[in-house]
Amino acid sequence: MTITEQKAFLRAYQGASPLDAACGGHWKAVLEDCRPQVTAESLPFGNAQGIYEILTITDRGRALKARCIRPDSDGKQPLVLLYHDLNRTVRGWHHMTRFLALGYGVVAPEAEPFREDWQKSPEAPNFRQRYRDALTVGKAAIALPWVDSTRVVTFGEGLGGGLAILNAALLPCAPRCAALHPMPADLSGPGLEGMEEMDLKNLAPLCKSPLLLGTCLMDTYAPPKGQAAIYNNLQCEKQWKIYPKYGHERVNFFENDLVRFLVGTDEI
Repeated sequence: MTITEQKAFLRAYQGASPLDAACGGHWKAVLEDCRPQVTAESLPFGNAQGIYEILTITDRGRALKARCIRPDSDGKQPLVLLYHDLNRTVRGWHHMTRFLALGYGVVAPEAEPFREDWQKSPEAPNFRQRYRDALTVGKAAIALPWVDSTRVVTFGEGLGGGLAILNAALLPCAPRCAALHPMPADLSGPGLEGMEEMDLKNLAPLCKSPLLLGTCLMDTYAPPKGQAAIYNNLQCEKQWKIYPKYGHERVNFFENDLVRFLVGTDEI
């Protein structure tokens, strides 16, 4: 199949199974059930423009950590909710500071990386807990006293892209969203039974604000068909960046598209 043929196939692909509308209701109930409490520990970083913190977000005895940078200025500030991939750790402080330069604060939750191939044992990464944790952090972040909840963007790569879409679909502030090779999606086949609630395809119709999706055609970790199933079931404003010569990796072209998306100069 040529690249042109592959793109044409993906732009028409709706998914291996029909949408399951009940999934959204399940995660809405989970979000409603979250009661996060937040404490902050200040960190010295030597940047007069920003305040650097480690947040501890506690819900029913489960404590989650998140890195936080916020502008050192008065008033409400826009926020980037930054989720990392399943097999990676959270981005470094210097990388996160780029969002500060664009006028955004950032909250980036930390989660244990999963180093195996999730497709060989899809229950092993405990996606259900990771989804709940992501919603807990999202709910806590948009309630921070310095956050302007009308200007929230969720962003992530791989599973982080999936968690960004999860929050974009469910948080009441309806964040804009940017996701590079999001997963898991279009789940079907042996070992994937009963995972409908984790299928991002089923949550795509709930997204209300503009969404920027990046897909790498050589990606085997987050198959492009799954991302097509997400994109083609979105009912919001959307834009799709397709990169033929990349696999499951960071893409500088998408980083540039993300900056344009954040500052409002992209096509969306």
